[in-house]
Amino acid sequence: MKITFIADLHHYSEALGTSGRAYELRSGSDQKCLAETGAIIDSAFTKIGDSDTESVVILGDITNNGEIVSHEEIREKLYNLKKKKPVYVITATHDWCCDKNPRRFEGTSTFHDVPVMKAENLRDFYKDFGPSEAVSEFFTHLGTSTYTVDIGDKVRLFCFNDDQNGKGKSGYKEDHLQWIEKEIKKARKDGKIVLGASHHLVMSHIHPMLARGGTCIGDKEKVASRFADAGLHYTFAGHSHIQHINSFTSEKGNTIYEVNVGSLVGYPSPIINVEITDDKIHIETQHPDEFTYKGISYDTLSYTRKHSLMLVDNLFSAAQKGKDEFCDRLTALGIPQDKASILYIIAHPMLKYVSNCTVGEGYKKLKLFGMGRLFEKSLIEEFKHKNVMDFAYEIFLSALDGSTVRHPKGSSYYRIVMSFMAIPLKIKDIDLTRGLYGVVESILTGSKWDINNCDLPNLYN
Repeated sequence: MKITFIADLHHYSEALGTSGRAYELRSGSDQKCLAETGAIIDSAFTKIGDSDTESVVILGDITNNGEIVSHEEIREKLYNLKKKKPVYVITATHDWCCDKNPRRFEGTSTFHDVPVMKAENLRDFYKDFGPSEAVSEFFTHLGTSTYTVDIGDKVRLFCFNDDQNGKGKSGYKEDHLQWIEKEIKKARKDGKIVLGASHHLVMSHIHPMLARGGTCIGDKEKVASRFADAGLHYTFAGHSHIQHINSFTSEKGNTIYEVNVGSLVGYPSPIINVEITDDKIHIETQHPDEFTYKGISYDTLSYTRKHSLMLVDNLFSAAQKGKDEFCDRLTALGIPQDKASILYIIAHPMLKYVSNCTVGEGYKKLKLFGMGRLFEKSLIEEFKHKNVMDFAYEIFLSALDGSTVRHPKGSSYYRIVMSFMAIPLKIKDIDLTRGLYGVVESILTGSKWDINNCDLPNLYN
């Protein structure tokens, strides 16, 4: 059985504006593309349609922010893909604009008068992509749908809608969870291999700090335990825009694996192909080869990599331009103004003096502020010609693409990077700076599984 998973298409209609300062701030403060989404999606759908996969599953956030015009455009693309492959869709919070902040851009102005899709209308709008074929279906208090569908004779896919748990978090209310548990047990009794597909994560990936806010569902450990104990051992999710595989084992000894699929319209534009055999679950990542935008062809990996790194560049350059520019960039990312101001105070000294310079040059500048003692002189000598920004690029891209280039504790690369990460801690030792230190450390040391090419054991045998 071969199944393809993609996530976070965030289709953005060009009718919402693709130029001007307001759009540039929005686009330049996002890892994923905006105006180019339609072209990237077309390229990916062509590749998937021509492949030997048997089904396609889309893991939520189909549109940029629930705009009806974006929904109408992406549904037409889905109908075209469905001519070649069965397509199963999950909707998520961006598909009904849960933050009530729809936007279009014109010059220096941002307007919020964009018609958006209501949550209760999503199920019927996308009924031809799973719900109409449902074996069983549950309607949430939002009017959205969780449904099960048989893919072939042996696999039952659970398409979870986890937008709200009734306690202010994403996840599931109790009656929803009980229905899921009952359906998992029924599917296992019927001899089905059970696969879960959701938008939000049911466990932390890379580092617990990244599970804060809305990245993971509420009560994630309890839910993961209930899923695993009911008989669900594999689930696929999006939302975080990173590539990673993690596992969780309940107190009863039941294990569930979660594959976190990155955004299709941001680096590395992942297409996750899953092949189920008697003894293993093989996972392999592919990418759209190229896409055409405004008559020009672009290599997808190169283009999305450059766009993602622009996010890093913009933050570094904004820190040098001043507090207002830096805070504008962070608030465009969704970070509140008060937290952006704190981050400016912490990050400004480091970003100002180490960007656009080599390790050797940066070390000389940092010595002026009494931070030279954080570094081993032998490491400065080893990396003195390497640009500091190259480290930032490599670490950022590694989180996004699930890179297996690992730098174990004790290695020169690990020690020099963590010396730089000690600077924010030296300036202000708070939860935020400790968390950032831990995130970078986890990225450097790597994941147990390579999402780009690995085998998980088939726990259903």
